[in-house]
Amino acid sequence: MPTGTPYVTPQMLVNAPTGVSWEIIPEPGADSASQLAELTNVSWRATSIVDTYCQQVLRATVDNEQLTGPGAPRVGHQQGTCNGLLVMRRWPVTQVLAIQTSSNRTFPRAWTTIPAGQYEVEHPLINLYTDAASATGPDGGASIVVAPGYIPPLSCGRNSTRLLVSYTNGWPHTSLTQPAAVGATVLHVDDVTGFTGVSAFAYDGAQTETVSVLSVAAATPLNLPNGVGTAQTGPGTITLSSALAHPHGIGVVISSLPANVIWAAALAAASQALEAGFTSISVQNLGGSLTEGGHGVADVQSAYEWLLEPFCRRM
Repeated sequence: MPTGTPYVTPQMLVNAPTGVSWEIIPEPGADSASQLAELTNVSWRATSIVDTYCQQVLRATVDNEQLTGPGAPRVGHQQGTCNGLLVMRRWPVTQVLAIQTSSNRTFPRAWTTIPAGQYEVEHPLINLYTDAASATGPDGGASIVVAPGYIPPLSCGRNSTRLLVSYTNGWPHTSLTQPAAVGATVLHVDDVTGFTGVSAFAYDGAQTETVSVLSVAAATPLNLPNGVGTAQTGPGTITLSSALAHPHGIGVVISSLPANVIWAAALAAASQALEAGFTSISVQNLGGSLTEGGHGVADVQSAYEWLLEPFCRRM
């Protein structure tokens, strides 16, 4: 079973208005343990469907990516300045953890670390987490701007420099590993990646609430390549800037994933049930479907693909 939390959980599926009778999965009369096990599998398959369609992992992750430039499509210079410009494969880039450079002709690589403060994420006009649109829209950039002098000009030779970039990308997504009482400010979760300074939803039915994260602490921070530092990722604790208004149990999802992604994951889960015929005794089409004869799965697939299109990898 994968680690972490799927984009939609069994309880979220049961609560979602997909029109699927989840209680008959994996088969009518199955006990609750069997139902939970298969709904968990469905949730993870739906998560994989979402990431595969988008050609990138949407949850927050720490990535170590190597680039070669200048002159390559992903390494160049910002127009009108001498600043270097790096275009990463995954977006949105939310934090640059370290950038190292080496002569591309040197083997083994002799890495030199660019000092902190000499690079920054190039965001679009709106801020990824503080703008109101970020709860529903695919905001954020894929580029990193580097101060002049660290990425040589093209006149020094095409592809003369090798770069190793450590960065955080994606939307923080996790779930509680311990119950949280009313008034709690420290939450134990299965993944702290990217949560510092982020606002998110605690998805818990009628007790759903927003939370703002002040800081995080990973149980075992990740060592970045060549000893340049560590990254707060994996299981640990998140500290909130204000106390919880409601109690929440183990497994409650804490997420800043845009609502469209979570809904797309629910539809991807529903498409599995419809396609496999799990619900043949209860539902053949979702309400509003334009198809007839039990082929509503095509409409469901079209719906989640349309929702996910803006989140697909751009380059």
